[in-house]
Amino acid sequence: MKRGQKVSLSDHVIRRLLAHHYGLTVHSIHRVLDIPKVVTDRGTFGFKNAVELPDLSFIHHSIKQIKNHYPYIPGIVPLLSGDVLLSFEDEIYYLEEWMDAEDVLFADDYLGEEIGAAIARFHAAAKGLVPDKKSFRFEWGNRRKKLRKVYKKIQDWKKNHYDLPEFLYERNILDFLEALCSLAYQYIENVSYSTLWEDNPDCAVLCHGSLHQRNILIDGKRNIYFIDIESLSYAERVYDLASFIHYFAPYKGWNPLFIYRFIRGYQQNLTRPLSLDEWRCFFSYLAFPRRLYSWMHRHFDKSYEMEPEETYFKLLGIIIHDQPKDMFLKQFHPVTLPATIELAKELSKG
Repeated sequence: MKRGQKVSLSDHVIRRLLAHHYGLTVHSIHRVLDIPKVVTDRGTFGFKNAVELPDLSFIHHSIKQIKNHYPYIPGIVPLLSGDVLLSFEDEIYYLEEWMDAEDVLFADDYLGEEIGAAIARFHAAAKGLVPDKKSFRFEWGNRRKKLRKVYKKIQDWKKNHYDLPEFLYERNILDFLEALCSLAYQYIENVSYSTLWEDNPDCAVLCHGSLHQRNILIDGKRNIYFIDIESLSYAERVYDLASFIHYFAPYKGWNPLFIYRFIRGYQQNLTRPLSLDEWRCFFSYLAFPRRLYSWMHRHFDKSYEMEPEETYFKLLGIIIHDQPKDMFLKQFHPVTLPATIELAKELSKG
């Protein structure tokens, strides 16, 4: 969930807004992670702040198309006026369907395979949805450029860094970030994005963008739901695969079999398998995930209204969470990747 989606309005105000702008009678309001879960006469919805979503109309359009082929995502509810944004006291809000399903916190091996298949179907349903190239959501082909900027940032932070007793491991964190950023770049250093596109245009897709545990739900019929679609990003399709594994693999001790089964579930629902260059992109995203990038900036840039202790321990926690991944990545070093991918394909058949 985006921090900016939290709503501080009183229940009384929410009831009045939903009655006036949506024609809904509110029966009850219960807050889940500061998001009002609103039960009405026409269903259950989440009432969210849209301050971080300047392109909600694009999200709304994308969700409508995806739901035509993959219905297990929440739709955005239009106002009586037909708009999707509600303005109130210098803030903007929107109403989203609430999915009645359970969080997938600890996916078993076979459920991991089903989630892989569901992501493939989600990607197929999103085919043809492309944001403007100037949009922050358009990330296809920008990975190398972004990593170079990140590496320079880390170098600048190291150069200007000074030790503080309360942040004992900051210098070690910067060394660790530098090594991971370098590794992520090595994976894709020689990838030709033009060739990648020519060989298979399906390699680029509107990804979910944030496949952590609370954004994947399952119901009693084992239907897989994806929520918080607001993080949509047009990128290499393997971005979503790396995102899922980054969050779930630590709970499996980075067991390769769990990862292979998840990948197998995804690949079995593709018209063409992942190419070697797509695997390179996959490992690049896995080596240096977006969550690490985001919290790195929050702490060292100090550009967010958060306490330094909070950002420090959050970043340190992510690094500790990620450390067992090093052994897995060593099996798929950039130099030996072609051979190890072929071996992994054989192992995934078992």
